[in-house]
Amino acid sequence: KKVLRDSRIKSAELLLKNLPRTHSIESFITAAGINYYGSVTSENIYTENDSPGTDFLAELSKDWELAATAFKGKVKRVVKLRTPAVISSNGGALPKIAQPIKMGFGAPLGSGKQYVPWVHIDDIISAYIFAIENTIDGAFNVVALEHLTNKTLTQKIANRLNKKLWLPNIPGFVLRLILGEKAIIVLEGSRANGSKISKQGFEYKHQILDLSDFDL
Repeated sequence: KKVLRDSRIKSAELLLKNLPRTHSIESFITAAGINYYGSVTSENIYTENDSPGTDFLAELSKDWELAATAFKGKVKRVVKLRTPAVISSNGGALPKIAQPIKMGFGAPLGSGKQYVPWVHIDDIISAYIFAIENTIDGAFNVVALEHLTNKTLTQKIANRLNKKLWLPNIPGFVLRLILGEKAIIVLEGSRANGSKISKQGFEYKHQILDLSDFDL
């Protein structure tokens, strides 16, 4: 937890502390986590107007953004891109989810009803370029329109790999025994709305998850 906090918050504080009084930097653009809203499963579709959650990841995301907000007055604008699971063949969430399915041991986690907000790797990269090149300001959810549950995502990956899901759902208590407190990351999840940045002119290229282009 200390490593997570220091790498995100202390690094921003270090940059701010060493920012020259006279400089030419106009914007500070940072990542943030979609976990800002809390690791919970609900029917709410979170927008940037919603309050932060109260668990560790939510507190981390909130403090991460506060460290960025401290740049206000030093630069013209501060952009915080709240990022969900990034779907990519190289790293990110997809290979980790796909691995047990490839081995024939895939199954939904917990109830399987928890949502998995996601964004395609190309879209998150484009969002950062958009934030650099346009005068947007504030926090933005960068998340695809399609709302997938853990069960649906698992089935999509199994279909892509031509694998059958024959095991029952992996109980939450088993994951808690294996992962401890980190189990909440895979056992809980809510939807988020990514339209705010679209209204500023950003265009998502991947709103529906198509795994045919991914090397699994």
